[in-house]
Amino acid sequence: MKRNQWTAAFLSLLLFLSGVAVGVLAHRYYAATVVSAKTAADFRERYVSEMQSRLKLTPAQVDQLETILDETKAQYKAVRDEYRPAMLKIRNEQIGRVKAILTLQQVPAYEQLIAERERRASEQEARDRKQEEEHEAKRKAAAGH
Repeated sequence: MKRNQWTAAFLSLLLFLSGVAVGVLAHRYYAATVVSAKTAADFRERYVSEMQSRLKLTPAQVDQLETILDETKAQYKAVRDEYRPAMLKIRNEQIGRVKAILTLQQVPAYEQLIAERERRASEQEARDRKQEEEHEAKRKAAAGH
């Protein structure tokens, strides 16, 4: 009888530890996917920090790196802005083609879906703009001190 109690206790402990292991792995997976969703400002800050620590950059080099990153970002934005009208034309053609295959009952739901996606995109753009302005203000404040 004692042996059965020890076996039951051991199996219960094993089951508990298995649950803990699964919980830890699930949390690590969840945390890893959340971390990957950082903003461009977070990525830039991490990039500059890594460059600074690994290459032992001087403050002047950090300022030059920040300038290079700002100029590169402006160039990327200019290219995106140049191609934006063509991309919008392609997008509008896609919307028209999709509407053509939908029933009259489906079109309003599709238009609502498009409006929601556009709203989320504009909200994200506003957040990005705000973060960029905050970053620029911090950078100017740091350069002034």
